[in-house]
Amino acid sequence: MTSINDIGKVLTTRGYAIRKSILSSEDNAKIRRELTVSPVTQSRLAIAGNPFSVYFESPQRYYLPRHWARDVFGPEEVSVLPEGKPLSPTIQFQGKAFDYQEKIIQQFLDAGSNGLICVPCGKGKTFMALNIAARIGKRFLVVVDKEFLLNQWKGEMEQFFPGLRIGIIQENKKQIGLVEEPIKKELTIAELKERLKSHKLPVSGNKDVLVERLRKVEPLQNQQKQEHVEYDCCIAMIQTIVRRDFAKDDFHSFGFAIFDECHHLGASNFSQALAKIQTKYMLGLSATPIRDDGLTKVFEWFLGKPVYWEKRREADKTVTVKALMFTFDEPSYTEIPVDYKDDVVLARLLTQVVSCVPRNEWISKQILELLKEPARRILVLAERIVQLEQIEKILQTVYPKISTGYYIGGMKEEVRERDGREAKVLLASYSMASEAMNIKSLNTVVLASPRKKIEQSVGRILRERPSERQVDPLIIDIVDSHGMYIGQWRKRKSFYKACGYKILVQKYNSEEISDSSDSDHNESRTQVQIQNNCCLIVEENN
Repeated sequence: MTSINDIGKVLTTRGYAIRKSILSSEDNAKIRRELTVSPVTQSRLAIAGNPFSVYFESPQRYYLPRHWARDVFGPEEVSVLPEGKPLSPTIQFQGKAFDYQEKIIQQFLDAGSNGLICVPCGKGKTFMALNIAARIGKRFLVVVDKEFLLNQWKGEMEQFFPGLRIGIIQENKKQIGLVEEPIKKELTIAELKERLKSHKLPVSGNKDVLVERLRKVEPLQNQQKQEHVEYDCCIAMIQTIVRRDFAKDDFHSFGFAIFDECHHLGASNFSQALAKIQTKYMLGLSATPIRDDGLTKVFEWFLGKPVYWEKRREADKTVTVKALMFTFDEPSYTEIPVDYKDDVVLARLLTQVVSCVPRNEWISKQILELLKEPARRILVLAERIVQLEQIEKILQTVYPKISTGYYIGGMKEEVRERDGREAKVLLASYSMASEAMNIKSLNTVVLASPRKKIEQSVGRILRERPSERQVDPLIIDIVDSHGMYIGQWRKRKSFYKACGYKILVQKYNSEEISDSSDSDHNESRTQVQIQNNCCLIVEENN
């Protein structure tokens, strides 16, 4: 009987394992060359990233990304990947897919249940992934990169999978398979202080401090009873997966793994999670899978190519873009900051732009005008929190009763979610809004900071179906006069046109609004000249 160790190509939980003895010197060189990757930079001003490897080796074998290895060396001779434990037959998925979702789900299943699903925001990626998990019928793992995403997935699972036992992998918590969990009966702060007083111990500090202090003197009383809990699925923080060591069989009970926002997996640090989690079926979800650094190939080598990719949202002529062309002659805005090498310091330039008071006043004026429509719920997006705070201050000075709220990192989740539900003007960071913000009532977005890619940000106001909308969606796009920002505007404008949006243009200190929707060849083009570290705008017509 042939031993598994004698087989040349084996699919394992560490990847596609190939014996070195069957490889030529050219094969060895190819593995080391192609599977050592470096992020490419789009600008000479950007700092190049360090190269990193996406393969591992032992004295006898290389462990390679499965899809890359299959393309190069052919299919594996045998797979020793665990099938995963079945979901309990008592757990039933409660949800019906739309016709377009059913088509995507079936396409993924027909492709062997491996690969990427790439659709715009609001198309139901989470719903489709859970639907697929139900059809595969194995215990499954979901990997996310933000805590609020973890909680969103948990909420969706509880809605569509009633009775599903959901484990968590986060920091020191590891709830996988059958484990013993303490039966928790937490003491209140008042009860903790009462017990500490009985031991003549200090009662100052927060709850964690009080619990730790009591534990030192009441070890027996603090031993909690255990109960057996068997988890059907698990939501894992990718930071914990990367940082912690796991036992060889920790993930053997899972037959399916879902990687949310999988475009992050191309990065050197996060890509390590792909080597630790190898299940029979693998799904990556993303609205924007293409990475600017050229490392999209990394997660595609592990997860597979897109089996369904909707590159552009279907044309929606009800959406209007209002481009506000801002110019300001003060050097504090126009001056181009450079370093000792005479290279532009992009971070300082952005600071100059977003801290420009007349610019933020104009943005605030637009918001106040929009609030005259009672049905408008406005999302204001910025790179810097200080800009959001300045805009809020201007709004409150003019209209003290305005309903504002925040959706940024560092907030308590319940406060952030409450603001998301209630605020008429929601002030948010691009980083928080770019992924998985799910507030269907938003219908207007203000792009307050310059940005090249806005597909996900714009998608936040398009979650309602057209038939359900109270007002037509509106995008307020602030266009700055610096060369790089004009270039970013052209990219955004191309995206808007591809989506069929109506584009209106208004210049600073002008009430005139022009329609630019069809101006492919006759629009004015902007050239930027740098003289004495100042930005001069020169308009010329084709």
